[in-house]
Amino acid sequence: MKPSAFLSCASLAALAGALIATPALAQDAQPAATPADDAADVAPIVVTAAAGGKSAQLSSISVSQINQEAVTNFTPRSQAEVLRTIPGLNVQDTAGPGGNANIGVRGIPVSTGGSEYVGLQEDGLPVTLFGDIQFGNNDYWVRFDNNVNRVEAVRGGSASTFSSQAPGAVINYVSKTGEHDGGEIGLSQALNYRETRVDFDYGGHLSDSVRFHLGGYAIDGNGPTHLPYKAQSGYQIKGNITKDFDDGKGYIRFNFKRLDDKEPTFTSMPSLVTLSGNKITGYSTFDGVDARKYASTGIYNQNFQILDANGNVRTVAMEGIHPVATALGGEFHYEFTPAFTVTDKARWTSMSGTFANQWTGEATAASLAGLGTLRYAAGPNAGQVYNGRFVSNSAQAYVDMKDVGSLVNDLTFSGKFDVGDGAKVKANAGWFHMRQTVAMDWRINNATQTLNGSSNPVPLDLFDAAGNQLTAQGLTGFNNQWGGCCGGRSYDVSYTDDALYGQLEGQVGHLNLDGSVRYDSVKASGAAYAPQAVGNVTVTDALGSASIPAYNTRSTPDNVLNYTKSYVSWSFGALYEVSNDTSVFVRVSRGGRFNADRLLYNNANFTADGKLTAGGDHLSVNYVSQQELGLKQRGNVGGGRYHAEVTLYRAQVKESNYDFTAPSRGESPFIDAIYHSYGVEASGGVSAGHFSLDGYVVYTHAENVGTKTTPVAMPKWTWLVSPSYDAGVAAIGFSASGQSNFLVSGGYTAPGRTFVNGFVKVRPADKLEVSFNVNNLFNTLGYRANNGSIAVGPGTAGLSANQAIFDNSAMLGRTMSASVRYKF
Repeated sequence: MKPSAFLSCASLAALAGALIATPALAQDAQPAATPADDAADVAPIVVTAAAGGKSAQLSSISVSQINQEAVTNFTPRSQAEVLRTIPGLNVQDTAGPGGNANIGVRGIPVSTGGSEYVGLQEDGLPVTLFGDIQFGNNDYWVRFDNNVNRVEAVRGGSASTFSSQAPGAVINYVSKTGEHDGGEIGLSQALNYRETRVDFDYGGHLSDSVRFHLGGYAIDGNGPTHLPYKAQSGYQIKGNITKDFDDGKGYIRFNFKRLDDKEPTFTSMPSLVTLSGNKITGYSTFDGVDARKYASTGIYNQNFQILDANGNVRTVAMEGIHPVATALGGEFHYEFTPAFTVTDKARWTSMSGTFANQWTGEATAASLAGLGTLRYAAGPNAGQVYNGRFVSNSAQAYVDMKDVGSLVNDLTFSGKFDVGDGAKVKANAGWFHMRQTVAMDWRINNATQTLNGSSNPVPLDLFDAAGNQLTAQGLTGFNNQWGGCCGGRSYDVSYTDDALYGQLEGQVGHLNLDGSVRYDSVKASGAAYAPQAVGNVTVTDALGSASIPAYNTRSTPDNVLNYTKSYVSWSFGALYEVSNDTSVFVRVSRGGRFNADRLLYNNANFTADGKLTAGGDHLSVNYVSQQELGLKQRGNVGGGRYHAEVTLYRAQVKESNYDFTAPSRGESPFIDAIYHSYGVEASGGVSAGHFSLDGYVVYTHAENVGTKTTPVAMPKWTWLVSPSYDAGVAAIGFSASGQSNFLVSGGYTAPGRTFVNGFVKVRPADKLEVSFNVNNLFNTLGYRANNGSIAVGPGTAGLSANQAIFDNSAMLGRTMSASVRYKF
C-alpha cells in the first residue's frame, strides 16, 4: 500500500526535522549496519506506561528512550539536566544537584512547584506517589548512575491510564539486570572546584538461569558553587538478582537500593539586569555577586539555630538536600499459557531526610537599617557597620522529612488471542496499590545576611538608633517566614491509592487500535498542626542578645483528614504501520491528578471530622486532556541510518490548587484556572560511520484561557543538538541546549540562552577510557526558564533608571571534570 500525499509530506517533514532541525535523543540510534527490517528486533521494548511487547516505532504514544552513554555525554550536573535530554519537558532548575526542580510538560504550567503532572519511576514503580510533595519532590529520591540502562519517557497518552498521578508524563529509570557479563569502575575528579566521585557496576550470570547486577557511586566535595566547607557527601548502591525459569517463560527478581546523599542546594542567584520597558535585555554581575557561582551559605551560617516543636532552641546543620532511602522489592513475570501472563512488581521503601537552605531575598540595606545600623554578626568584621548597598533578607529553612516512605504493588494480568483473518486481540487488567506517608516538620526562620560577593555570606544584626540590638545571628524571628503562616508546621498524613485499570488492543493487518481506562480511589488520613505566635525568644551571638518574635506548632490539629476521592482516567490510540520504516499514530486521553499535602492548612477545604467540603472537593483533583498526532520514521540516508519522530499535540488542564505562600505576598492563595496549549515535538537522530547527531526542537504555545496570557516560565521554543564523532581510539562531541524568551513575575520578559557542554574521550588501551568533560563551556551568564522576579527596582540604591536586581536560579558557570574508567 502506497502512503498518501499527506504521509509523504509528513515523512519528508520528519526527515527534515531529523537532519536540519536537530532531532532528538528520543530513541537509541541504531547501528549503521543494522538492516531496516531488523531494526525493530533490536530496538528496546517500551516498558513504561504501556502494555509492553512493542518497540517505540510500533507504539501509539510519544516515547523517548535515552541510553546511558547519551545521557553521560550530555555531562549533566543535576537530575534536572538528565531530564533535559527529553523533548517536551519544561525543566526549571531551582536547587542544583540535590533535586527540587520544577518539571512541567507540553505547556502545562507548574503552579505551585515540583512535578505536579510528571511522575518519576524506577523500574516501573513510582518513586513517590505525588511528584510535588512539599520539601519531598520526586527528584530528591532518584540518582542517575551506572546502574541505569536507559531513561524512558512517555509524554501524554497512556501515562494517564498505566500510572497514577502522572497524566502529563512518566519518566522511568530502567536498571541493568545482568544480561551482559562485565562491569566498570571509574574515578571522576572536578578540575575547577572540589568534587571526587567513584562509580562502579558489575553484572553477569551466576549460572545458566541466574543473573545479577550491582552498582553505585560515592561522592565527596564542596559542590559546583565552591562552598568553603564539605557540602557533598554520600553514596548510592543498588542491586538485583534474577532467576529465569527453566522453561523460558518468565523470571523472578529481587532488588534493593540504599541512598544516602547530601547535596548543596541553591534556590536563587541574583544578577544585575538592564531593562528596556518590560524586557530584560542583559545580565551582569553586581557588587562582586556573580550568579554563576553565587552561594547563599558559607562558614558563618553552615550551622544555624531553630526553635523546635518542643520550644527548645537548638543548632542544626545547613545540609542542603539530604535524602536517605532504603528500598526492597521484587518482580514476578510468568507466561502460564501462550495466551495468559501474570506480572507483579512490589517495593517497600523507607525514606526520610532533611532540607536545609538559606534563601536569598534581595533588598537594599537602607530599607532594613531605617531604625539604626546593620552590623556584621560574625567573622573578622564582627561588630563593624555593614556598608554594602544590598542585603539578603529571606527564609532560613530546616525541614525534617521524618517519614516519606511508601509501599507499592502493581499486579497485571495479560492475555492475547487470535480472532481469525489475521486479527489479534490483547487484553490487560490490573490493580495498583500504593500507600504514601508524608510526615514533615517545618522550622523556617527569617534571616538577614550580606550580599556583596563574598564567598562567605555573613549574618547581619540590626541595631536601633539608641544602640539596642534587635536581632541576633541575623535572625529576625523564629518560624516567622511567609507571614508566620508556615514556619512551624508539623503534619503526619498518609494517602492510599488503589487503582483498577484495563486495556484492550486489537491488531488488524497494519492497523493497531487500543483503549484503556483507570479508576483511582485515594483515601487520605492523618492530622496537620499549624503554627501560632508564642511571644519572644532570646537569642545570643558575638554581639550580645536580642529578643525576637517566634511562632511554634499548635498542640491541637488544624486539619484532620478522613476522606476518599475517586475519579476516572482514559486513553484511546491508533497506529498505522505504513511500512517497516514508517508509522503514524493518533491518541486522545484524559487523566486525573489528585492534590495531596498541598491542600493542607486551608480550613475551608475540610470539615471538622476530616471530610472534603464542596470547595475542597473542587480543589482535590485536576484533569489533563491531550490530543496527539504523530509520525515515526527510520531509514537510510547518506550511507547511514536515521530515525525521526514528529508529534503535534494539544493539551488542556483544569488547574485548581492552593498556594500557601501567596498571602505573605498579598495575593489570593486559591488557584483556579484553565490552561490550553498546543505545539510540535520534532526529534530523532542520524548515524553514519563514526559520526552521529541527535537532538530535538519543540514549539509550545500555552495560554491561560481566562486572562489570555502566556504562563510564566514557558518559552515557546526549546532545543537540543548533540553531534559527536567516535573514531574508536578517541571520541569528541558537544551538546547545545537552550530556549527562547520567557515571562517572569511582574510581566517582564527574560531572554533565553543556549548553553554548551562538551566532552573528549581517549582510549589508550583496551577497556581503558580517559575523558574530559565541561559543562557550560562558554561560561554563559543566564537562566533557564523559571519564575524569577525583579527584586530591587530601577533607580534604587544607586541603580540607574534601566537597571534592576533580578532574582532567579541561574545556570552554573563553567565546570570541568576529568575521569578515568576501566571496563572489565
